[in-house]
Amino acid sequence: MIELPKEFDSIFRYIVVVSQRAEQIINGAKPRTESRFAKPTLKARDDVEEGKVTWRILTQEELDAHRQALVEEFRAEVDAASEQPSTEPIPDVLPTAEVVPVAGKDEAKDDELARLQRLLGMTRNAGAAAAEDADKGDDAAKDASGDEEKG
Repeated sequence: MIELPKEFDSIFRYIVVVSQRAEQIINGAKPRTESRFAKPTLKARDDVEEGKVTWRILTQEELDAHRQALVEEFRAEVDAASEQPSTEPIPDVLPTAEVVPVAGKDEAKDDELARLQRLLGMTRNAGAAAAEDADKGDDAAKDASGDEEKG
């Protein structure tokens, strides 16, 4: 079992701090302690356990300010990419479109699809309909062969 450093109140907070420090190391930050490990996650763990990484829980105001800064940065990128600046608010959540029915209720089913469903037994009267379709197919084959003999 892992023993948490005393400044951490839960294993989850410890994991978050170590993973964020590992991401910093992966992105080019120098480790703050000498580590015998090569992996950035283990180097980050050593940094955190030695107390070389400071952290604190952000307040709601700080989170809101950070989110607003990200939105403004995104807006600047969008404005730079487009010719006309956007004045509409950029929502945190992607907008969803209105649900539009693809096919109307009164549209007839495709006859070929209905025939295949009957043949495969996917309808209530599948057995009777399949037999009826088979009879129609046999009659059509007989008519075609009879026409060839006459002609």
